[in-house]
Amino acid sequence: NDSGPGLYKMNTVSERTGFSPALLRAWERRHALLVPERTAGGHRLYTDDDLRVLTRVRDLLSSGRAIGEIASMGRDSLLRETTARTHPEPSELTSELKGWSQALVQAAVRVDQRGASEALDRAFGVLSPEAALEHVVFPGLVTIGDLWAEGRCTVAGEHLVSSMVVGRLLGLLETANPSTASGAKPAICACLPDERHEIGSLVTAFTLAKHHYRIVYLGPALPFEDLERTCHILAPEVICLSVSRPSLLATHTPRLTELVRRLPPSTRVLLGGRGVKGCDRSLVASGVSILEDEVSLGESLRAGLARKRKKGKPKR
Repeated sequence: NDSGPGLYKMNTVSERTGFSPALLRAWERRHALLVPERTAGGHRLYTDDDLRVLTRVRDLLSSGRAIGEIASMGRDSLLRETTARTHPEPSELTSELKGWSQALVQAAVRVDQRGASEALDRAFGVLSPEAALEHVVFPGLVTIGDLWAEGRCTVAGEHLVSSMVVGRLLGLLETANPSTASGAKPAICACLPDERHEIGSLVTAFTLAKHHYRIVYLGPALPFEDLERTCHILAPEVICLSVSRPSLLATHTPRLTELVRRLPPSTRVLLGGRGVKGCDRSLVASGVSILEDEVSLGESLRAGLARKRKKGKPKR
């Protein structure tokens, strides 16, 4: 239990904000962002103001700002912003959204790192992370892919922007991911073997973290042997895998089916990405939940997590 109204123990604050106790102590010591009270025994008790500061810090980190830059703003300034700032609705910013997305595309065409960073800063600085991804980043990436196919954007430009988006997503995930002490359920997110496109997997990982799962992100092109070995060590409740091409999924379907059948029935396996369209129904029969592109990721995840997996006998 927490002590008194508006006072919260460190574990409670860590669970609510997703910041680890070690990080909270470091920010208090190095940046004076937090001013917790102390019990007679010396234990920290955080205030409502501390929680508001951490909420604003989380928003700024999600927009790509560095903690040193945020700390230089000062605790009082961060507190004032928490009472004044709300994310506008995307419908209020139609022309701005199009402009930011186009700026991201032009940055890829010109291989312009600064331009890409400024476009991402504007989007994540004004919108919620989810809205920035949906209305600016994803449309921009689709257009960049089309221009690459037409020979109007180089691989270098596409890689530049993609790597910067991956960096932002890793920051979002780090901010949203519950601490190991929070008691959150573990979930593994990764890409199928030979799958190098990790943006979809990172978005899924971020969404799961927002649903209070503790994410272990294992990245692109994960061999099945390593995935199975990690499952034995961590005993995750959820495994989310991503694939971008139907041909790649077809290649790996037999081994994926065998892996799923060897997992405990309580482990839910979700598979998403553009590559799931028209997938072999043996995957569904083995207990894999397919995340459909036609519905929002949040809705698709909720449906997949609610679906119970049927245990089949492994083939010999």
